[in-house]
Amino acid sequence: MKKFSEFVIKFRVIFILLTLALTLFFVYSMKNLKINPDLVSYLPESDEAVKLSKYIGNKYGGNLTAVIAIESDDVFKPEVLTEIYALTESLKYVDGVSYVTSLANIIDIKGGEEGIEIGKLIDGNTIPRTTEESENLKRYVLSKDTYKNIVSRDGRVALILCKLMEGVDKIKVARDIKKVVESSNIKSKVYYGGLPFQMIDMNDLILNDLNTLTPLVAFVILVVLFLSFRSLKGVILPFLSVGLSTVWTLGLMAILNLPLTIISNSIPVILTAVGSAYGIHVINKYREDSWLINPVERSVTTISEVGLAVVLAGVTTIAGFISFIFGSYLIMIREFGVFSALGVLFALVVSITFIPSVLSFFNVGKTDKVDKVKVSKKWANFVVNLISRLRHPIIAFNLVLILVSIVGVIKINREVNILDYFKPEAQIRKTEEMLKKNFGGSLPLYVVVKGDIQDPNVLKKMKEVENFLESFGDVHNPLSIVDVIEEMNFVMGEGRVVPDTREKVSNLIFLIEGEEIFSQLVSPEKDEAIIQANVTYVNSNRISEIVNGLENYFGKINGFDFSVKQTGMPLIYKHLDDAIIKSQIQSLILALIFVFVIISFQLSSIVGGLLGVVPVSLTILVVYGFMGYAGIPLDIATVLIASVSIGMGIDYAIHFFNRLKMELKEGVSIEQGLSRVLGTTGVAILINALSVSLGFLVLVFSSVVPLQRFGVMILLTMVLSAGATLVLLPAIILIFKPRFLVKLLEIKLKEEVVQ
Repeated sequence: MKKFSEFVIKFRVIFILLTLALTLFFVYSMKNLKINPDLVSYLPESDEAVKLSKYIGNKYGGNLTAVIAIESDDVFKPEVLTEIYALTESLKYVDGVSYVTSLANIIDIKGGEEGIEIGKLIDGNTIPRTTEESENLKRYVLSKDTYKNIVSRDGRVALILCKLMEGVDKIKVARDIKKVVESSNIKSKVYYGGLPFQMIDMNDLILNDLNTLTPLVAFVILVVLFLSFRSLKGVILPFLSVGLSTVWTLGLMAILNLPLTIISNSIPVILTAVGSAYGIHVINKYREDSWLINPVERSVTTISEVGLAVVLAGVTTIAGFISFIFGSYLIMIREFGVFSALGVLFALVVSITFIPSVLSFFNVGKTDKVDKVKVSKKWANFVVNLISRLRHPIIAFNLVLILVSIVGVIKINREVNILDYFKPEAQIRKTEEMLKKNFGGSLPLYVVVKGDIQDPNVLKKMKEVENFLESFGDVHNPLSIVDVIEEMNFVMGEGRVVPDTREKVSNLIFLIEGEEIFSQLVSPEKDEAIIQANVTYVNSNRISEIVNGLENYFGKINGFDFSVKQTGMPLIYKHLDDAIIKSQIQSLILALIFVFVIISFQLSSIVGGLLGVVPVSLTILVVYGFMGYAGIPLDIATVLIASVSIGMGIDYAIHFFNRLKMELKEGVSIEQGLSRVLGTTGVAILINALSVSLGFLVLVFSSVVPLQRFGVMILLTMVLSAGATLVLLPAIILIFKPRFLVKLLEIKLKEEVVQ
């Protein structure tokens, strides 16, 4: 580090100019930064649920539906039906919309003089004009099950369903749909539901968080730095390292055309909170070396003595984020890991190059001689003596804490429901409650049926599947070609059942084949069909029950000439849920291995490595135990806690041991060494923990509920990590007197004897 620090200061002007040039380049690139709130895209393209969902989207006109709900005291009133008709016609011309279905254009099957008539329920010429006509239409529609997914049973809510084409920009299409609706000046109450509109709201939440949280966390960090250092350079320089690293990270994402997600939108907050740590330790050491008057010499000494600890702290934090790359199944978490790691790397590089380069230009005069760390040796000695007296109770307390936390961990639930990301008062949640009450929900479920669709036996099996779906609970309004054929058969006077012969089925299909509804439900080859249904937004455990229950049922009925598979959002949510657990376990193990190896290398001791991971391991266990007791679920945000906590919390142990090694090499006792550590590096650790904790606490103001939880949990993690490092580690060291530390004293004693 001595040679490195001399190199940096020698070329300090180049480092400063290069840093500023890169910053300008990345600031310019940030204008192309995009946002992606699409949960489906967070799973890998190779995921079976994703592949089947896209297959349905391409073959049947889309797999996502934007839902416009029109609410009135009676949607069959002429003026309301006129609004629905006009809006339906307008929405057909929105780019990216494949089909629009509403009361104004839904298929109607009636008996006529020639046997059967297939047409539209209403059109521009047949909209009721009188109250009597309106009431007749209402009685007719509400008497038929085929309209149950388009109008509520009480006739107060009617839906306009816009199916979006596969591969289009869903947010853009949904916004265009919304513009058309708003420009129609409908007098009835309008709701926007379904995943496309939820994506709009999520996109706006992410953008709102970026615009609100980033300046807020910046303000918090600036205040903490000012209260800690009470000097301009003590505030500006550490903050510059995080500001520059954030700009570089977001600029690089824009260059690589990788959008922000519901998780990665927290990167600016994370980098601002985490990245300040490296600058804090550099500035703290620079102030501590106030006996050096020459700014160049002081900068070189600062990086020489604290540089290795800062680098190792950065490397462990990077390791925590990198664990997501290898340990996560979800694309969004991998991307979060990659760019968080890069952001930390950028903050680390700026802290050990740009900051000392700038510091070396400061004229250290008489006023700066007072600019030193004010440490109360008496206070530090008191704390060490207290820990020494209470070392056994401290260990016992932590053992009890471990047992209590294990029980809490068992109580943790998981949650991937997108509605859980919105606050209870959000309009999107109120809309979903309305849709749940009147239509059973808006979560799309698709069952792909392989078989000869003109075979009565295949159609009867499809009907059995529909009946099972409806009886399963939380699955509502199943619809397939079977329902259409049964309705046609009923109108023909042969009962609402599947015809007995292939010839009759073929004749009915021939009559309906040219209608839009047919192409949405049956393949052109008539060897495949889909069953559509709505699923209520329920918790992840219930989603898993639904998916597993359907899989078990399908496994029993699948045969040579008939097979069924499910896809849609329940299966995708199930895969997201499974991925959360997989990501949690793998990334946690990898992160622990990474930091263990790094600390073992730093201390040249495996025992030291094990001792170094004790504070973060205990912290993670306690935090997850708290989550279990508090009912905080494991979701796509809180799943990050373990690895992020390891990467950041281990920094305290690294700085702790780095300073302890320096003191023991001076020949002081372990007790004296601990006292000096708490009085110097311990102060920096507390400042670091305070700044990071308050930085993450800003996330409680996030518009996204999981990020609020994430912020609170990280705050708890940092406090516990710092506390365990400054209290539990000294207690363990005082009890066991580890050999790798004692050897440092022996080496110093041998040197003194030789001299």
